[in-house]
Amino acid sequence: MHGRPRKAPKPEDLAAFSAKAEKLRILQSQFLSNHHQKIYTKEAVELSAKLLEINPECYTAWNYRKLAVQHSLFESNLDPDAVNSILNDELRVVENALRQNFKSYGAWYHRKWVLNKGHSSIENELRLLDKLQNVDPRNFHAWNYRRFVAALLNRSDEDELNHTQDLIDKNISNYSAWHNRSVLVSNLMKKKVQAFSQKDEVLIREYELVRDAVFTDEDDQSGWFYHLWLLDQTVKAESPLLTSSWPAHGSDITLSGDRYLDLGSSPFNTYHFDSGSLPLILYFNQAVEGVNVSTVTVSSGFNVNKDVIWKPILSNNSKTAHVWVGQLKFPKVELDSLGAYTLEVTLGHSQGIISSGGFHYSHPSHFSFTVHVQPAKKEPVDGFGSEKISWRDEKFSYL
Repeated sequence: MHGRPRKAPKPEDLAAFSAKAEKLRILQSQFLSNHHQKIYTKEAVELSAKLLEINPECYTAWNYRKLAVQHSLFESNLDPDAVNSILNDELRVVENALRQNFKSYGAWYHRKWVLNKGHSSIENELRLLDKLQNVDPRNFHAWNYRRFVAALLNRSDEDELNHTQDLIDKNISNYSAWHNRSVLVSNLMKKKVQAFSQKDEVLIREYELVRDAVFTDEDDQSGWFYHLWLLDQTVKAESPLLTSSWPAHGSDITLSGDRYLDLGSSPFNTYHFDSGSLPLILYFNQAVEGVNVSTVTVSSGFNVNKDVIWKPILSNNSKTAHVWVGQLKFPKVELDSLGAYTLEVTLGHSQGIISSGGFHYSHPSHFSFTVHVQPAKKEPVDGFGSEKISWRDEKFSYL
C-alpha cells in the first residue's frame, strides 16, 4: 500500500521466492516449446493452466489456450457435450487465475472470449461476480465484465439499477456502485423509460436516496460524489448553448492588407489577410449540427455575407461539432480606404441547430463586433515592426 515502508525479506522468504522463480522458469520453457511446435495435447494444455495459475499476466499463454480451444472444438465435431466440457474447463482456468490476481486483464479478456462462444451458462456468471465483488467491490474489471454479461443476458437497466441499490444498502461506501448508478440513471432518463421520463421526479428520488447515505456517514466521500453528480444534472441544460465566439461580443478587430504592423500596434487585435475574409468562430457547449445561413444570420453595412458557408471543425467522422467556422467576406473595393464595419450575428431565431442528443437550440443569441479595414501602405522600415497574425483557410481542419 502507498505510504507503508517495505520490510526486509526474511531468508526463508527469499528461498521460497527463488524456488517459485525456478519453477516458473521451467514451466515457461516447456510451455514455449509446446506453443512453437503447436502441440495441443491434454498434457500440454494442463501445463499452460499451471503456468497461468502462477502468472495470470502471461498473455502468450492465454493466446495459446485460445488456439488449443479452437483445435479441440474442431476435433469434437461440435458435439454439444464435448463443446460444453471444453469451454467449462476454460472458465475454471480463468477462475483459478483470478484467485491469484483479481485484476488480471488477460484473465478477464479470456473469459469474455469464452462466453462469446455462446455455449456456456451465462447466468452462472452473475453469481460468480457477486462472490468476487463481495471480496473487492471497487474492482473496475469486474464492473466492466458485469456490463458485458448484462448485455449478453439482455438485462434491463432497471434490473441493474436495483443491483446497485442492493450493494449500496449493504455498504454505502461502495463508490463503484454509486458511479454505476449514475450511468444507469442517465441511460434510463435519456431513453425516457417508464418512471424515468420526468427528470425532476427522478432527481428528487435520487436526492432522497443519497441524503440518507450522507446522514448515515457524513464523512464518506462516495455519497457526496453522487450528490455532486445530481447537482450537475439539476443545473445542466439539455438544449445546446453558444458559450463563446471569436470575435467576441463588443470587440474591435483591425484587418490590414499590410503584413507588418507598427511598433505601437497590438498583435492581438490586428490581423493580416490576403483573401479579404475573416473567420467567425462559434463554440457550443455540446456538439451540434445544422449551423448554416438559415440558422445563423450575419448583418453588416454591406451585403456580401448572405451566403456564409459554415464548416465544422471535427475530431471524428460525426456530422456534429462543438466548433463551427464561417468565413466573412469584405468587399475588395473597401480595402483601398480606411473603414469601420459593425457586424451583428444572430442565431436561435429559427429551429435547425440540433445537438447530438436531439435537442434544439432554443436560446436566441445576439452579439456584435466592429471590424476596421486598413489598406496596405508600407513594408517594415529598417527592421522595425513585427509580422501580423495571418488567417488562412488552411489553418482550419474541416470535414
